Amino acid sequence: MSDMTDREAYPAAWVVGIALAAAFLLWKYGLGAPTVSGCWIWTHWHIYCPGCGGTRSVIALAQGHFLQALYYHPAVPVIAVTGSTYFISQTIWRIRGRKGWVLHYHPRWPGMLVGLFVANCALRNLLWIGFGKML
Repeated sequence: MSDMTDREAYPAAWVVGIALAAAFLLWKYGLGAPTVSGCWIWTHWHIYCPGCGGTRSVIALAQGHFLQALYYHPAVPVIAVTGSTYFISQTIWRIRGRKGWVLHYHPRWPGMLVGLFVANCALRNLLWIGFGKML
């Protein structure tokens, strides 16, 4: 199995973008923007899961509060900035006939993202369980 390249990643970015837009429109207009329930893992086990803080981070980012989003869950703004830069630069690069600066997909990105989720989860649980500090 070969590593993913821009040939696969760029169309996948379109699919993800369209799916996210459709999910948002469904949530907002089809379902009437219901509140999001709390984390099942936190509710039952009182520990942070790798995604804890993600919803708050998305909301903060949508309101323009980048540092607050970074505090709630660092992966969300990292994904937003990297993903947007990748998508926009690839689109412009392709329109310009593959000329100019472009951000290319790298096979290490998914592993780095998983590492960011794991590090965030480990740090939050260490601060919570070890020192009683809730983030």
